[in-house]
Amino acid sequence: MDEAAQGAKALTASDFPSAIKHFTRALTVNPHATNYYVKRSTAFSRLKPEDGGPNGEAALRDAEMAVALGIQRARRELIIAGQMRRAIVLYQLGRFGDADFLFKILRNKLGNAADTNSKDKAMAAMGLTDATAATRDSSVKDQELQIWEVKVKSQLSKLAPGDEKANVTIAEIPSVVVPDTAVLKELHQAQLREMESGVEPSSLQVENKTQGQQNQQETPDKAAHGTPSESQSQSAQVSTSQGPVTAKHRHEWYQNHNTVVVTLYAKGVPKDKAEIEIQEHSLSISFPTSTGSDFTFDLDPLYAAVDTTASRYSIMSTKIEIILHKKQPGQKWASLEGTMGPAAQSTTSPSFPLPSVPASAPTKAPSYPTSARGGAKNWDKIAADLSKKKKSNSGDQGKDEDMDSDLEEYNSGDPVDGFFKKLYANADDDTRRAMMKSYYESKGTALSTNWSEVSKGPVQEHPPSDD
Repeated sequence: MDEAAQGAKALTASDFPSAIKHFTRALTVNPHATNYYVKRSTAFSRLKPEDGGPNGEAALRDAEMAVALGIQRARRELIIAGQMRRAIVLYQLGRFGDADFLFKILRNKLGNAADTNSKDKAMAAMGLTDATAATRDSSVKDQELQIWEVKVKSQLSKLAPGDEKANVTIAEIPSVVVPDTAVLKELHQAQLREMESGVEPSSLQVENKTQGQQNQQETPDKAAHGTPSESQSQSAQVSTSQGPVTAKHRHEWYQNHNTVVVTLYAKGVPKDKAEIEIQEHSLSISFPTSTGSDFTFDLDPLYAAVDTTASRYSIMSTKIEIILHKKQPGQKWASLEGTMGPAAQSTTSPSFPLPSVPASAPTKAPSYPTSARGGAKNWDKIAADLSKKKKSNSGDQGKDEDMDSDLEEYNSGDPVDGFFKKLYANADDDTRRAMMKSYYESKGTALSTNWSEVSKGPVQEHPPSDD
């Protein structure tokens, strides 16, 4: 039985730590296998308390990777599977506005249940051989979506007006860069080594542009605590430091227009002995542990300045929550920590929830108009990255056999779909940018190859007529 099959078996048996390990091993072989990320995300979000509890941050990262890979392959069913998992994780994290935003997009993509049933009946009437399978698959997806639509609607109705949990802070398309095969393999191999050495899954935080690599460790004395490590590494990394670490505490963070919310998971923190200091450009948390030593968590400098008078924190039975009010509302934080002085922090840096590929990109690339909630996308860079990937793949035919079997399906099927893929593969950068921008912004209802026209502004939706 291969690793993916063993992972699926462990997932069914509710052995979630084993499922995570098996799918990670499978990803060291096929790092672009979208379904492995979806299933590993499920395992991360279902971890039991005795295994450290749900790891929402890792679950969300895997779900967003699944969406990015689905887009890269232009596979509608993979994108929908990734977006569904992403929406569920956001719901579980209490980000109900973001979850509702994605569920509405999924409803728009899948259509209403009545419309779907009518289409399926029409297929059956025409004698199409896959009508039964299509009906079954459509019904399952629709039922699952209906359940989550009801759940998120119920949660939103309970929130007080202005509650930040109802805010929408994400874009439909995650602004992520998918590393190439070699980088991803190295990443998953490092994760696997950490797991097999006994490090809890929650500590396997991949270096990325929304979550810096904060130095958090338990030391005999707070004075011995070092300076936090650089948070904006140019390559994907996993912490592989050696030596005993007696305690680790997982942390997560997210942001909206006005605030940055940091959650540090730690049980039984003594409120009277914990020291939490929020400065304009730094955050420091320390508290004594059951072993008699001090745990410290420092962010210095923060990515951008915060309003100390409006910021606050609360110590609960299982976690510490810090709400940092941005001094400049609307500014997007690319990480919790900055690598330069406060004055040098950019106010327009986008946030990326996945590891970046090693690159020597210019400090500011041209952006083009977009209707996406996340702001302007750099279509030049996207097209260039895809061109680079195309050339790299063409020079190494032997590696194709190691890729996910989904690639065979990607290269076959509808001849019209194949025509557009061939058109894209042979197009120049301007044509690729035009095709990608028009397809994303019109939600799949328009496709243009004319960059001079598309670059002028957002591409409007063109829903099919009723004729």
